[in-house]
Amino acid sequence: MFNTKLWKPVVLAASLGLMASFSFGKELKSGIEKGGSLPAYHPKHLSGVDKNSDTCPVCKYPANPAVQVWINTDDMRNVEALLVDLEKTAKANADKKLKVFAVFFNPNGKSEDAFRKQLQDMVAKNKIQHVAVTYLDGPKNSAVEKYQINTATDVKNTVFVYKARKVSEKFVNLTADSKGLQTLNGAIKAVLM
Repeated sequence: MFNTKLWKPVVLAASLGLMASFSFGKELKSGIEKGGSLPAYHPKHLSGVDKNSDTCPVCKYPANPAVQVWINTDDMRNVEALLVDLEKTAKANADKKLKVFAVFFNPNGKSEDAFRKQLQDMVAKNKIQHVAVTYLDGPKNSAVEKYQINTATDVKNTVFVYKARKVSEKFVNLTADSKGLQTLNGAIKAVLM
């Protein structure tokens, strides 16, 4: 038989601990805040007009409306859905000089050759031409710190929508479902005006 006098404090402590483990909508922090300016960095480009270079996206296109999607631990199905939608958006808005960059930084420490091949296969599979798929050598790259990207595993992605290097909107853990894509495309539309 259980002694309820002993169990009440244990149950109460467990309940409070469980409540504390839920953040009640606490927002994950990652990336330079809205209104901030995006610094220079030099990723390796696998697709887009700067393919096979380490061109700085914000240096070469300083006034353009643009999107940067920083990929951390996101599921590749979500990444591909996001990039396929952004490919269509970039193509449809080429006349408005919209630029889109996907930045991968190899959080699992794969060899550069294996990581590069994985990304090249994804680019080919999804026929990515207008989105610049880029990568950095790892989460310790100085660009990750400059952009204030949170590399914790619960941060799947960080998305910046900006114009003239100034962040207009930022999303953390954007899901490429109809609601997420609609929200992202609304933010893009705002910087195209």
